[in-house]
Amino acid sequence: MSTEPLDEWLGAAWSEVPERLRPAVVDHIFGVDLVTMSSYAAIKARYVLDRLDPDRRGDFEDVAQDTMVELTATLPTERIRHWKALVIKRLQWQVLQDRRSRTAEKRHPGRRVDYESAVLVLEDHRSGDVEERLADRTVLLNALASITHAETAAVLRATFVIAEDGSYTDVLTTGEVAQDLRFSQQKVKRLRAAGAKLLRAAVRAQLDERDNEETP
Repeated sequence: MSTEPLDEWLGAAWSEVPERLRPAVVDHIFGVDLVTMSSYAAIKARYVLDRLDPDRRGDFEDVAQDTMVELTATLPTERIRHWKALVIKRLQWQVLQDRRSRTAEKRHPGRRVDYESAVLVLEDHRSGDVEERLADRTVLLNALASITHAETAAVLRATFVIAEDGSYTDVLTTGEVAQDLRFSQQKVKRLRAAGAKLLRAAVRAQLDERDNEETP
């Protein structure tokens, strides 16, 4: 057993940990060895995929491996008391991220998908160059951040998939949002209807502010 202090590796990148110390560091931080964690992730990935993305249930080993890579790429900043709960949480995150990316790629990159009138307001503005697309992305993100009602804000944030380069804004369906948030579809419809009015007003306020800043 190594006598070297292991807390110094809390929050460290996996690549920084000497190979000879990695087994001890993992056991110290997670309270379990990496093989056991990986086996547990593979088992639970089946159930997470069945619930969140059944079309990919056959890819459970890949999902488990990706999850473990993400989980250890940068080690936690504190020791983990409940490693199983952490693995399941990261599996769910990985599956949802993969599904959102896949959904966005299947739709229409380079074109906006309107949600109520909010995105239509953005579409009134020119979006041909990178600077303008990024500006529109910022407008939408700021508008979303201004919604103060927690559940309405959660539904709106889950609704939009926004490309980092601003090239497109994808909109998830009511069913997809309901599944992501574990809300009923009726609740999502109600919150989106209320949120559309708030978001439309927030987007207009953001655009007005931007136009005023650009006016000499």
